[in-house]
Amino acid sequence: MKNHQELHPDGTPMGRDPRTLSAAELKAMGRPRISRGDAIRAKCLDCCAGAPSEVRRCGMIDCTLWPFRMGSDPYRDASSMSEEQRAAAGERLRRAREARVAC
Repeated sequence: MKNHQELHPDGTPMGRDPRTLSAAELKAMGRPRISRGDAIRAKCLDCCAGAPSEVRRCGMIDCTLWPFRMGSDPYRDASSMSEEQRAAAGERLRRAREARVAC
């Protein structure tokens, strides 16, 4: 059995709880860290056979990911961030970009 699976009580294999896996284990499994938005976008691209234009035209409004398919959260009011929060977010983004280049 693969190291990312465990046995269900009925004896069938099931995926391990990702909260119990370390970042190193996830990376070894071929799952590098990505943002939630990137994960949603990847799933939408997968669903649309890799065609970004189809993601844009998606009409599956019953899909829970549909509102997020364009890479943003339409429920979040961007103007509600204070200048301090905006500066902190900018700093986190700068560090994340630097870390990505270093990999």
